[in-house]
Amino acid sequence: MALEDLLTALEDQGAWELEQAQAESNRLAAQIIADARALAADRWADGVATAESAARQQADDLLTTARTTARRALRTARRQAAMDLLADSHQRLRELPGTLRGAAAVAMCFEEALAALPRATRVHVHPADATTVAALLPTGVGPELIADLGSGGVLVEDDEGRYIDNTYATRLANAWPELRGDLVSQWGPTP
Repeated sequence: MALEDLLTALEDQGAWELEQAQAESNRLAAQIIADARALAADRWADGVATAESAARQQADDLLTTARTTARRALRTARRQAAMDLLADSHQRLRELPGTLRGAAAVAMCFEEALAALPRATRVHVHPADATTVAALLPTGVGPELIADLGSGGVLVEDDEGRYIDNTYATRLANAWPELRGDLVSQWGPTP
């Protein structure tokens, strides 16, 4: 019987060791699975954080680009509006000679130019304004009236080569930088 008891004891011992090995194997497998899940969760969180950060950066870049594009478009639109206003002003000034308003404007330009160059010997005007300016010239003695300008206003000159260009186009060109500055300040700053 001793042999049978020994075999039973060895068998029990083997079963117990097998049970212990399986338990250890199951514990190690569970630990490996838990570690893998934790690693996967960390990597998932890192991936999500990286993706969110990249998406935020991309959104910031898009917003910056959109703002820059909008500012550029606004500046272009304002520049075009100013150029359109200048072109419209030139057109209106071209239409002024020969009109009632043109007569008042050319008279003012003539008086200003003559005050600046009182010894003028020649006065150049637009043909449509010649009658208006002729009525302003002193009779008998005074500058020669020449109706040869392509735009309104006057240009007076003397025999020494000095001249005063008081044409509408020149007046607008001289006033434009200030007028444009006023226009820009009315528009306000570019965002």
